[in-house]
Amino acid sequence: MPATFPVFSRELGASLKQMGDTQFLFYVSSLIFAAIGGPTLALTGLNRGAVIALGMAGTSLLLIGFTREFAIVLIATGMLGLAIVALVVITSSIITRHFPERRQSVFLLSGLSDASGSMLGPAFMGWWIVNSSRWDLTWRSGYLIGAAVLGVLLVWALFIGSDRSAPMTSIEQQKGMPGTREVLCNTAFYVAVALCFCHGLAQAGMVSFVGQLYVKKIQVDAARAAYLLSIEAVGILSGRLIFGAILARWGVPELLVIAFCASAETAAFVATIVSSSYLIGAATFLVGGFFMAAVGPSLNSYLGGRFATHAATAFALFAGIGNLGAALGPYLIGRIGADLGIEYGIFLAPLFGALLSSIALLWHIRERRFAAATLGEAA
Repeated sequence: MPATFPVFSRELGASLKQMGDTQFLFYVSSLIFAAIGGPTLALTGLNRGAVIALGMAGTSLLLIGFTREFAIVLIATGMLGLAIVALVVITSSIITRHFPERRQSVFLLSGLSDASGSMLGPAFMGWWIVNSSRWDLTWRSGYLIGAAVLGVLLVWALFIGSDRSAPMTSIEQQKGMPGTREVLCNTAFYVAVALCFCHGLAQAGMVSFVGQLYVKKIQVDAARAAYLLSIEAVGILSGRLIFGAILARWGVPELLVIAFCASAETAAFVATIVSSSYLIGAATFLVGGFFMAAVGPSLNSYLGGRFATHAATAFALFAGIGNLGAALGPYLIGRIGADLGIEYGIFLAPLFGALLSSIALLWHIRERRFAAATLGEAA
C-alpha cells in the first residue's frame, strides 16, 4: 500500500492525513479478529480459515484496482488488514502446534517467505507504476495481478488436507471463554502486547512514510521511494536467514534477542531519517531491516511458548491488541507530518523502537530474577 501513496496523492487526491488513515484502518481492523478469531478458527479449522482469509484479501485488492474514489481504498484496506491478521494467526498457530521444540527458529524461517514477499511486492509495484504505460496499462493492473496471485493461493489451499483430522490440540480446546480468561489473566500476555505495540508503531511508521520523507527531502520519484521498502525487505530477508541459523544453534532467550535487535534497529532508523543521501539512507534502512527481522518472530515465539495450550486465542488477541501500535504509528505520523512536516513526525518511529528495547531488556532481567528466586525456594 505505501508504495502506491504517490499515485493515490496524484490521481485520487489523497492527503498525507488520508494516506496515514489507510495504514490506521489496515491495522486497527485486527481488533475485530481479536474478538472473534479464536472461536471462529475453532469452528472453521485452520485450513478453511485460510481459504476465507485469502478470498477476502483478493477481493480487497480488486476493489483498490477498480476504484475511482479514495473512500473505497479506505474500506478495502480495512478488509485487507482483517484478512492478513487472520493469516498471521493461522500460521503462528500451525507453527506452535507442530514445532514446539524448535519454535523460535521455525518462526524465523517462516518469516523468510514473508520477507521475500515484502521485498518483491513494493519493488514490483514501484517498477510497474513507472513502466506500465509502455503496455497501455496503469498502476491499477498491479493490484489486479496481486489479486490473481492470491486467487492461485486460495485454490491451492482448497486442496490441502483438512486439519480436522489432527489430534485434539489447542484449536479444539479453546471453544469457550476459559481459554480467553487464562490468556488475559497472565502478565506475560500484556508484556507481549506492549512489545508488539512499540514494534508495530516503529516498523509501520517507518515503512509507511520513509518514501514520502525522501520524496520531500531529496525529491526522489515514486519508483525510488518504493525501492526503499524493498531494500528494507532485503535486510529483513537476510536478517531472518542469519538469525534463524544462529538461534537454531544457540538458544538465546527471546526477550534478549528483542532488546538487542530493537536497539540496533533504532539507531539505523535515526540514521535513515537524518541522511541527506539516498544511497546512505537506503543502506541504513537495510541495516534497520536486518535487525528488525528478529523482533517479530521472537515475539511470536515468546507468546507461543507461554500459551501453547491456547495458541489460536492468544495469537488472535495478541494480533488484535498489539497491532494498535502499527495502526497508530502511521496515523500519528501522518497528522504530525501534516502540521509540522514529515521530517519531524517520522521520529516517532525510532522513539518507540528505543522503548521496545528497554521494555524487553527490563522484563528479561525480571524473569531471570524470578526464575532464580523460584529455584532457590525449591532448593
